[in-house]
Amino acid sequence: MKTPTPLTRHLDRLRKKGIQFVRWNLLVLLMTGLSLFFLKCEGKSAEAQAYLVPILLATDPSTTSQLGNQGGSVGTEVPITVEDTPEGSPPLLNEITYFTNNANPADDPYSTKGLLQFPKSSVSFQKPVPANTEVTLYFGKKNMELNPDGTVTNALQSLKRTAANFSGYTYLTEADKKIKVFVVAKNEFGISTKQLTIGHPRNCANALKIPATVGDCNDHCFDVTKIGDTIEITAKYNLPVDGTSLYLDLVGASPRSLSDTIAKAVSLEIPSPNTGIHTVKTSFNIYEKEYLCTKVTSFLMMDQPLQFIIAQGYVNIPND
Repeated sequence: MKTPTPLTRHLDRLRKKGIQFVRWNLLVLLMTGLSLFFLKCEGKSAEAQAYLVPILLATDPSTTSQLGNQGGSVGTEVPITVEDTPEGSPPLLNEITYFTNNANPADDPYSTKGLLQFPKSSVSFQKPVPANTEVTLYFGKKNMELNPDGTVTNALQSLKRTAANFSGYTYLTEADKKIKVFVVAKNEFGISTKQLTIGHPRNCANALKIPATVGDCNDHCFDVTKIGDTIEITAKYNLPVDGTSLYLDLVGASPRSLSDTIAKAVSLEIPSPNTGIHTVKTSFNIYEKEYLCTKVTSFLMMDQPLQFIIAQGYVNIPND
C-alpha cells in the first residue's frame, strides 16, 4: 500500500472542507443563487441588489431583517390623525367640537357648576401630522390672550398632550359663565390655533336669542336689540286711558345672582300719566360681561287703572 504524499493529504482535506461548507451553507447559497437569477431575469437595478445583504444576514437566528421600512414596527396601530412624515407636515386644525353636562353632585352640591367635555375626537386635523405634534388646551377668562408664537398668557388652566396620545379632557367650570378656550397645535413645521368662547348653561339653557321680545307689547313688554357691541333693552307700557301713579322699571341681572347687575336698573314714575306708550331703557356692552345670558325683569304698577305686572326672561349675551 502506497503512503499518501503530503500533496494528496492536502487535497483530500480541501475536498472534505468543501463538502462540509456546502452542507452547512446550502440554504444561503441556494437563496443567493435564486436572488441573482431573479434579478437577472427581471432586470432589477443595482439599488435592489443591496437587499441581498439583509437576506444573507437573516440566516443567523440572532439577526432580523427589515426591508424597505427600516426601523418600523409591525402591528402597531397609529392614530388616524398622525403619521411618520419625515418631510414634515405643519398642523392645520379642524373646528373644535365639545359638549356640556351637569357636574357630578358630589362636586356640585348646589348645582352651580358644569362640565365642558372634549372627547378624543374633538381635536382633529385636515391632514395627518407627525405623532409628536404638541396639542395644548388653555382655559381662561376674557383677559386670556394668545400670542403670535402660540404661547398663552393669563390662562387659568392648561393641558398639554401630543397628537398621538390626546385622549380627551373634561373641564369643571361655573355654570352660566363664559370660558375662553384656546387650542394650540404646534410642531417644528408650524402652528395652528382655534379659539372658542363657551360655557355650561343651566339658567341660561333656554335663553332667548337677540333680537327678542318678552310680554305683550299691546300692554306691557320689553324688547332686546343689539347695536354694534351694545345690547339695548326697552320696557314699554301702553296706557289705554289717562291714569294715576304709573311706575315702570327695568333691570338686567346676572343669571346666578340678582345682586350682580349686568344692565343697570332704571325706572319711570309719573303721578298723572297720559294715554299712550311709556318707555324706559337700559343697556350694556357685551365686552364687559362674562355671563352667557342676563335675566331681564320689568315691573309695572299703577293705581288707576289698577295694574300689577311683571315681565321677565333670560336673554342670551352674544360673544365678543
